[in-house]
Amino acid sequence: MNKSKRVWLPIVLLTALTAACGPKSADISADVQSKVSAAAPGANASVKDGVVTLSGQVESEAAKSLAEQTARGIKGVKKVVNNITVKPAAVAAAPDKAPEPAPPPLFEADDAKLKDAVTANMEKYKVSGVNVAVQNGEVKLTGDIKRDKLLDAMKAANEAKPKKVINEMNIQ
Repeated sequence: MNKSKRVWLPIVLLTALTAACGPKSADISADVQSKVSAAAPGANASVKDGVVTLSGQVESEAAKSLAEQTARGIKGVKKVVNNITVKPAAVAAAPDKAPEPAPPPLFEADDAKLKDAVTANMEKYKVSGVNVAVQNGEVKLTGDIKRDKLLDAMKAANEAKPKKVINEMNIQ
């Protein structure tokens, strides 16, 4: 091997190894922090071993989501943990503006109708051996169920849009 090849070979190998290692946490951290805070004011980011943890408080769910998407798009980021909170909406309405109506509830208020819906869904998914009780919009599932039908039972209960599903079933 001639002398010039001996000099260049270690340099090329060192360059290749450095490039293969990817960006370091400090480099990722600076990039993530600047881009996340620009995308979502109030958001902060910390990086360790390629895992980005987002924190802080932002104005909206959209800003929270944008901060996470921004962090995911940065080279070297392996995972994003989004602990950002959204500021509560202002409670007081402007004096010249009527308050907006409340959104409809996410659950069926009539317990009897809710129980009927869950029971019908259980039949639809061919789930048997499960007892359904409903109180104040909360569905309580009891009884014995085979492991392969557990997901179907939970789907049947959740599709009826209860306030909460309480799973007390025994898996066989």
